[in-house]
Amino acid sequence: MTRKEKEERTQKEDGKVFEAFKVEIEVTYLNPNYALSNQAIKVVTGTGLLEIFRINRKVDGPLFIGRWDGGSREPGKKERYDLDIDIEGVSPEEKRRFMSGKGGYSGHHTIQMESDRGRKYHVSLCIPGAKIFDGSVCFNVLRKMGFEATL
Repeated sequence: MTRKEKEERTQKEDGKVFEAFKVEIEVTYLNPNYALSNQAIKVVTGTGLLEIFRINRKVDGPLFIGRWDGGSREPGKKERYDLDIDIEGVSPEEKRRFMSGKGGYSGHHTIQMESDRGRKYHVSLCIPGAKIFDGSVCFNVLRKMGFEATL
């Protein structure tokens, strides 16, 4: 699939999430070498990325991106509703360890929590030898569904 085809598919209003809003982050722990960034506008990019928050490093170390993962929308596959965390600024091997939760890395998958006002997830991030973040992230999503009117 070409980039143009992916962008066209991403912009198709077929019930998927296009925007996140009312993002509230409750911090239980934040490593002093990191800063939480909660940008105001959260709209899906042309390639389908919907970033919810970032945890940026103040000194050397990886950074973390909290993003919406709607999963596959292919027929026959179950759509997912997840907040996943990606790690950047590390080697491909370290990314694999983070994604699989091995070698002292953890936090790629979050845990959905009950909420009366939107989607809420528990986030706990660790790298070898250091805890980076612990807390919860709550937000609402906007889905778009296109339709054709006939006369």
